Amino acid sequence: MYNILVIGAVKTTAITIEKLVAHNFNIVGVLGHEPANTARVSGWADLKSISNTYNLDYLGFKRINNKECVDWAVAKKPDIIFAVGFSQLLKDVWLQMPKLGCIGFHPTKLPEGRGRAPLAWITLEKKIGSASFFLMGEGADDGPIFAQSLFKVEENDDSTSVEEKIGDHINKALDNWLPELKKGIWSPEPQDHSLASWYGKRGPDDGWINWNNDADYLNRLIKASSEPHPGAYTYFKDNKVIIWKSEIEKNINIKGVVGRVLLTDIKKGDLIQCGSGLIWIKEIQIESEDVIRVGDKLGYNIEDEIYNIKKRLKNEK
Repeated sequence: MYNILVIGAVKTTAITIEKLVAHNFNIVGVLGHEPANTARVSGWADLKSISNTYNLDYLGFKRINNKECVDWAVAKKPDIIFAVGFSQLLKDVWLQMPKLGCIGFHPTKLPEGRGRAPLAWITLEKKIGSASFFLMGEGADDGPIFAQSLFKVEENDDSTSVEEKIGDHINKALDNWLPELKKGIWSPEPQDHSLASWYGKRGPDDGWINWNNDADYLNRLIKASSEPHPGAYTYFKDNKVIIWKSEIEKNINIKGVVGRVLLTDIKKGDLIQCGSGLIWIKEIQIESEDVIRVGDKLGYNIEDEIYNIKKRLKNEK
C-alpha cells in the first residue's frame, strides 16, 4: 500500500482527502495551509478538522517550503504526494521527495487553461471545466495526466455552482482512477503542448464593474466574481456595493443613461442600463443603510469626482 501525503488549502483538497479515505489509501499526513486571513483564500477549508475526523497526522503551515514542513514530510516517507488546491510554488525538494511523484490538480481541460485563477476564468468565459489530476514537474500544470472528468459551464452557472461541479467531478475522476492506482498502475498520458493556453492572475479589484461594458460581459463578470470569490462591485454615492447575482434582460423595451437604475422588482432586483443591453442585479451588499432607487446612478463620473476633489482642496487653502 502506498504512503500518501496530502498538501492543500481549499475545498478541493478536502474532497480529495475524503475520497482517498473512502478508497482505503494510507494517508500518512496532511499539510494544511493556515493563512493569517482565511477570507483572502478563496474556498479555504479547515483541513485540521477533517484530519481529526479521520485520525490523520496534521501539520498547519504558513509557508510550505519552510524547513519544519519539509522535515515533517520527509519523516513520513511518502510514496506519493497529492498537492491539491494549493497555489504556493513547491521547491524541488518536494518533487523529489516521494518515491513515485507529486500529483497536482487543475479544474480546466488541460492542456487548455493552465495557470492562475482557473475557477474565475472558466466561469467568465463559459469554458469546459474539468477535474484534472496530473504528474507535477518543473512547469505549471504541464505534466502528464492521470485522470480527467469534463463538464460544461452553463449560461446560468456562477463560480459557486461551478465549484460544486468541480467537486462532483473530482469524485468521478478519483473513483475511476484510484482503483487503478491501488493496483499499481502508473501510466499518465502526456499533454499535447501545442494545444496549451494559459490564464493570468486575478485579484479582488478585477471584480470592478465598468457600466460602459455590455450586459453580457458584466453578467459573466458578476457570476465569475461570486463566492468563493469576493464579489463584483460598483459604487453608489460614497458606498461600495458588492453584487452577487445578475440576470440579462432582453424583453423589456426601455433605455436609459449608462449606470442608471431603470426599474426595481422585488424578485428580480434592480434593472441597470449597461453600455449595451440591460442587466438585473440582486443580492447586493451596501456599506451603509442607503437604499438604491429608480433614477439612482451607480459608479463614479471620474471627471466630476476630480473636479469636486480639486474644488474642496482649493477651498481648504
